[in-house]
Amino acid sequence: MHIGIDARMYGIKHRGIGRYTECLISHLAKLDDDNRYTLFMLPEEINNLNLDTGKFKAVKADVRWYTLKEHLIMPKIIKQSGVDLMHWTHLNASYWCPVPYIVTIHDLIVFHFPDTRSSNLPKWKFKIKVKGYDMVLKNAINKARHIIAVSEFTKRDIMRHLSVDEQKISVTQLGIDKMLLGTNVLRNTPQFDQYLFDKFKIHKQYVVYVGSAYPHKNLEKLVNAFALTRLKYKRNWQLVLVGRIDEFYKRLQTYVNENVKGDNIKKDIIFTGQISDKELDGVYRGAKLLAYPSLYEGFGLPALEAASRGIPVVCASSSSLPEVMADAAYYFNPKDINHMASVLDLVGGSHKIQDEIAKKGLARSQQFSWQRTAQETLAVYNSLR
Repeated sequence: MHIGIDARMYGIKHRGIGRYTECLISHLAKLDDDNRYTLFMLPEEINNLNLDTGKFKAVKADVRWYTLKEHLIMPKIIKQSGVDLMHWTHLNASYWCPVPYIVTIHDLIVFHFPDTRSSNLPKWKFKIKVKGYDMVLKNAINKARHIIAVSEFTKRDIMRHLSVDEQKISVTQLGIDKMLLGTNVLRNTPQFDQYLFDKFKIHKQYVVYVGSAYPHKNLEKLVNAFALTRLKYKRNWQLVLVGRIDEFYKRLQTYVNENVKGDNIKKDIIFTGQISDKELDGVYRGAKLLAYPSLYEGFGLPALEAASRGIPVVCASSSSLPEVMADAAYYFNPKDINHMASVLDLVGGSHKIQDEIAKKGLARSQQFSWQRTAQETLAVYNSLR
């Protein structure tokens, strides 16, 4: 079978979807000797691909997502490629896709947060965007031969909001990347700690968050909870926020400058911007704990990534996070700043609790792998022969 994969969002710069797309493709390359693949990629990403050219072919698809061109031009490119089956790794399947397809749904965020705070567009443009999102999503769901959800939570969300039959949805959970700074020693070397100081001014024990700054990520409350740990609980920590500086992170920076009292606290809230995989690995492993306050997650990969580095995780008791982390995290009410701060203080101040959560986190993370993700995805492909 000749399978096409939408790989326009390929690589870590496209955040969770990019990570998923890259890791899925690299592990399919190791697993599948029966099918051949065409990857539809942006021109600038094709040179980053290093795969068996007998099994994988990269085709230029200079078409940005969430645009009209996606529905007018992508079908022509797909038809010319001669693929038998298409895999859209995100909900934005072309409206007139010319071949049968499956679609991966990561979450239904706009169903839960349909307001202008989720965009930097003017209100009238955002309403058009939400309407377009709704049309594209429902078209993708209705026309797909099969749907992949990244968690049982997302599967139930799809069934509940879009009235999809359970038999049409398979759950293939996400995996964990290998550690880039070694596999046995989970803490950083003194040299790498010095590197973190030189580049990011990290020089204290720190709480880390990894991800975007979209409104549902709830980072304003995390900032406020961190300030409480400094003021109320006297914890002399830093807060390290890892993510590409976009419009939403700029808003958060403005929020910190205008609302956090005390220059000594403000300067200990660090925005790293986009960092490399190696740097991310080291930032995880140098952390005291990872805080993940999101109100809504389809999966919540950073929590699991931190756990795989032996870092205690404290996170919101909402959406998919309890499913993914089970008993390997300490939970807080994401809408209650005082509760969030008290949990940060409790876990951050107890070596016993940290060791217990870290041990459970390592065990939990070993249940997830990109190899398994690829195997389960390949099974979906083969079921549609």
